[in-house]
Amino acid sequence: MSDEPARHWPRFMSDKDLRAYFGLSERALRHYRGFKEFPAKDVVAGKTDSAAVSRFFDWVAGLCDQPPKANNRYVPGGDKAPAKPKPADA
Repeated sequence: MSDEPARHWPRFMSDKDLRAYFGLSERALRHYRGFKEFPAKDVVAGKTDSAAVSRFFDWVAGLCDQPPKANNRYVPGGDKAPAKPKPADA
């Protein structure tokens, strides 16, 4: 066994980190970025939400019924239908 500590993977990753974390080649990442459902990079940070990418791969594998929301960060429970407003008391 190695004495090196396990690497910490941040939630928002550069393309290099995404490729290492998900085991993708540069070509494969370019291919997946061509899908409209693939999460876009954050405009300010220039990084991609790894949780949203994970959700995308779950959808590709058939583990999710709906594709992730395009250009949106994944928020756990965020894909549920919004609650109906309660009627106002008159």
